[in-house]
Amino acid sequence: MANSLLVLVVMTMLGLWFSSIRIESVWQQTGLTTFSLGFTLLLAYASAQVVSVVRLPLISGCIFAGIIAGPFITGFLGQGMVERLRLVDDLALSFIALGAGGHLHLQDLRSRGRAIALNIGLLTVVVFGAVFGFIVLTAQNFLFLRVLTWTQIIAFASLIAVIAVARSPSSAIAIISECRATGLFTETVLGVTVAMDVIIIILFSLVMTCIKTMLPANGTGDFLTLIAIFLETMTSLGVGLVLGKGISLYIRKVGHDLPLFLLFFAFGIAKGSLWLDHFMETQFGVSLHLEPLLVCMSAGFVVQNLSGEGLSFMNSLERISLPIYVLFFSLAGASLDLVALKMTWPFAASLVLVRSTAIFGATWTAGALNRDPPRINRIAWMAYVTQAGVAIGLAQLAERHFPDIGVYLTTVVLAVIAINQVVGPITFKMVLNMVGESRYPKTSA
Repeated sequence: MANSLLVLVVMTMLGLWFSSIRIESVWQQTGLTTFSLGFTLLLAYASAQVVSVVRLPLISGCIFAGIIAGPFITGFLGQGMVERLRLVDDLALSFIALGAGGHLHLQDLRSRGRAIALNIGLLTVVVFGAVFGFIVLTAQNFLFLRVLTWTQIIAFASLIAVIAVARSPSSAIAIISECRATGLFTETVLGVTVAMDVIIIILFSLVMTCIKTMLPANGTGDFLTLIAIFLETMTSLGVGLVLGKGISLYIRKVGHDLPLFLLFFAFGIAKGSLWLDHFMETQFGVSLHLEPLLVCMSAGFVVQNLSGEGLSFMNSLERISLPIYVLFFSLAGASLDLVALKMTWPFAASLVLVRSTAIFGATWTAGALNRDPPRINRIAWMAYVTQAGVAIGLAQLAERHFPDIGVYLTTVVLAVIAINQVVGPITFKMVLNMVGESRYPKTSA
């Protein structure tokens, strides 16, 4: 503990010193990117060792390391460097999504279908209603909302409420993998979290359509745009089904270098979706964006459930998952907007509290209706706190369509995510230990 803390302090001071050095030449910029990746890995490792003493999850240490290295503390990873490292971000998301699909067992999902459906329905309705009602009723108590008209406040509340429903599959998968958790509770949480990624896009599309009728002057798109988003989602799932069959065929016919193959597969999906979007736009004037998260999730699901290669597939993912998780969540920490949190922390903290309370009410009710043990019902909410990429993407889309309220919306969403992304992994690991589904409940992160 003492050695890791000393390393963390020394590296923080090194980051502060290094951020003051001017890097001008191209070859220095290239070397800086490589050095930054190595520095971030070491800092994340030291931070993870420190937080493990109080049994916090590994990804919490990585997020804290990213915050320290990011533009708001030491400035070692500036905004420009964080943007250049988005390649790692995209690769990690696709890789994590492969694991998400692989963790979904069709037989277990069928046995927990009622529980998953109840949780999805109640989480959607209760969280949306609670957050919407809170904003509408308390808007005049927050200075930045007083400049909006009542119509704009209702639109703002609707968008924030639907974004509050979003979860974070990447964080959930990372914690489940770290704890090697298995069981009915884990399957239920994973099923709910993954399904919500699809449902939230549909719900967001409906809300956007309604708001366009209220704020027609602000809209920059039309109903066809929302239909296109839905069709792209379905296409992504279909492509994933086909590619999943391809992965299972590779495992069966070739079999060697599987971890490396899966790493290149994830990278190919991340870059291929961008290439396809650009190609369709330039050649045919049509935007066709495949969502890498959904493609890889669908592919992993097929390998696990529709082939006999699921065990080899998951073992190979596990062998190379740690450095990818470390880099991804370190960059997530560096991307957290602490300025937005400082500007709106009273409102953001209130939203986090309202959202968490609503999640508790929804999961408790779902558990009671499903006749789950009362002890589980009281703590199930702790698995659904985290938020990340999907919520940020929806906020940015809303800002483009409704610029008058979008600037406030994005700031608030980033502040709320900054809190939930720090607190959520901690509560999730705690609940996995409490329900007894973590294979190493007494082991530090």
